[in-house]
Amino acid sequence: MSLENLYSLRNNFLVVGLTGRTGGGANDICKFLQSEENPFIKGKFTIPDNLHVNEIQKFTICQNLLIDDSNKWQKFSVIKYSDVLLLFFFKELYREVKNDFVNLSYEILLNSFVRVYNNKSVVTRRLGQEENTDHIVRNIFNLFKNNRETLNSVSILFQLLSTKPDFQQYRDTIEHLAYLNKIFFESFSNLTKEIYSLIDQIDPIARQLFLQDIARNLRSCGKVYFEEPQHIKIEPEYIFTVAVAINNIIKINRAPSSPNRIVIDSLKNSLEINYFRERYSGFYLIASARDEHDANEYLKRKINKMGFEGDNAENQFKKIKLIDEAHYQTKDFKIGKFTTPDVENCIQKADYYVYFGKKSDVEQEKYDAKIFSYLSLEIQLLKFLALVQKPGIVTPSAIERSMQLAFSSKYNSGCISRQVGAVVTDSNYSVKSIGWNEVPQGQTPCSLRSLKELINNERVQVYSDYEKNGGNYSGVSFKNKVNETLTEIYGDTSEFFNNLNGHNCPYCFKDFHNSFEGKENQVHTRSLHAEENAMLQISKFGGQPLNKGVLFTTASPCELCSKKAFQLGITKIFYIDPYPGIARQQILKAGNSQESNPKLYMFQGAVGRGYFKLYEPYMSIKDETFIRTRIKPRVSDEKKFKELKEELVNKFPDSSKVKSISTYEEMLDLIKKGLEKS
Repeated sequence: MSLENLYSLRNNFLVVGLTGRTGGGANDICKFLQSEENPFIKGKFTIPDNLHVNEIQKFTICQNLLIDDSNKWQKFSVIKYSDVLLLFFFKELYREVKNDFVNLSYEILLNSFVRVYNNKSVVTRRLGQEENTDHIVRNIFNLFKNNRETLNSVSILFQLLSTKPDFQQYRDTIEHLAYLNKIFFESFSNLTKEIYSLIDQIDPIARQLFLQDIARNLRSCGKVYFEEPQHIKIEPEYIFTVAVAINNIIKINRAPSSPNRIVIDSLKNSLEINYFRERYSGFYLIASARDEHDANEYLKRKINKMGFEGDNAENQFKKIKLIDEAHYQTKDFKIGKFTTPDVENCIQKADYYVYFGKKSDVEQEKYDAKIFSYLSLEIQLLKFLALVQKPGIVTPSAIERSMQLAFSSKYNSGCISRQVGAVVTDSNYSVKSIGWNEVPQGQTPCSLRSLKELINNERVQVYSDYEKNGGNYSGVSFKNKVNETLTEIYGDTSEFFNNLNGHNCPYCFKDFHNSFEGKENQVHTRSLHAEENAMLQISKFGGQPLNKGVLFTTASPCELCSKKAFQLGITKIFYIDPYPGIARQQILKAGNSQESNPKLYMFQGAVGRGYFKLYEPYMSIKDETFIRTRIKPRVSDEKKFKELKEELVNKFPDSSKVKSISTYEEMLDLIKKGLEKS
């Protein structure tokens, strides 16, 4: 088998999922990957010379791979999540008009929009709530009326929305599904752009909420229209309704003769991400992010392009930020409502992190080891695509290596709320200590404790005196308050924990204590934070200087850990996910001079499972190079002659013939004569 066949799976099929917060740069990544021509060709793309020489070497190796004639550039096809949702809506609308959009009326369209949302609970305006000032549904109806032929042609795509589409039916009539592919990625895609543009000019919030409602309905009941919870028959597969449809669209895009490159823009439900991970070894999740100020400016420019100005534009911006914040949070997921977005979880699952740094942080004049510079989008994607096509073609950066160690260490954490890992290095990225959020040594982690044990007085040594006998909540002890809570949930004590099915029942002391007191107090956590644990480990076992050191953490440090890092002289802090709070503004930027403030940097690169997928080579580079080139250094004739003569002299010390041999050719001649005589 040739090496090309060995790498063909990576080269011929690649699905990239995008995730991140609103304004994080997913559109820029899509635009770049959709380039018709290779964006990395020399003359069009230049590797900056303000990097360490080793990094320049790495990026040169990556570029040479991607621009070689044997590696033809194949642009990516973009499957927009919003387009798939709209396709589901069109399918329902198609039924309403008796399978012909010629029958579409304003009343039918209005009613279809109204049925998408729960009109008993909505506060913000939805599509279907007409106002005399804009007549948004009327405008959409007029657009549909002028595109009835296109809408009817789209109906052939509705089969893709079923859980088990009959692809053989298409193969009999349409060569390699090319027609379906053309309809979705051209005709339908162009129509959706017109629809969204029209709505955005009137009420962009209504568009976002319309798509949000459809996605939630599909994940909860498999249908576009809203249904009351009591009428829904819960089926586990409903959560993947949209993911299955996207998977079917990926299948029609797979041509047998050319590489298949897909971008899904964008995924905001972590269970859907798991769906694609389980199905495709060639699936990678990229989390993109911008500096908060830059992201806000990007959104404001986008709102202005829609035609909004002044207070109206500011109002639209605030509403978009509120929706973004709601999508980022994981409150619903934590109580078992998996139909909503949970962008925070999605970001934590990413294989590769792309960050759009400020221009001033990217374009320094020359390389300076003391100053960190972000990589440009082009460089980040160059490295990613090269590693996808040939894992291990280059080694990780020092920053990736250190963050991977922090990321791996978080899984040691026994915290049941959130696992965080941290690493402290010196200024040269030599690791000095690792840590994770955990209880002090000698105590039992929360994940190993159980409410069942506490209530039944089992393994009493792992529970504090306060939990067993202390607490005063209006005269009631902590343990009795826990009993009251369990009684409210289960009723009779004989029913306690009857739904665990063999699972442990750990609990968060802080949550219980704060709830019983009616307060929000972070000091009652049992665990040390990952960052402080890493810093304390150094002093615990002898001590090393951390001045001018670097901190890596999977979540940006809180106010308390930021103060500790400041005091220890940490100069740089790299993080993956921002921690909600005022640590950056209040602590990390509170120094008497700019130079004394630790610098906070968003992580760029591969981490987690993506780190191993991208950096673990199929075989050693040495072996692969030999297989490709057959280049192997030869031992010189002089060296072989010298070694062979020494052996013969040792074997035949009295032979004058052996001693008289002076050249390699004479040696071969002597051996030849001996063979002829024998």
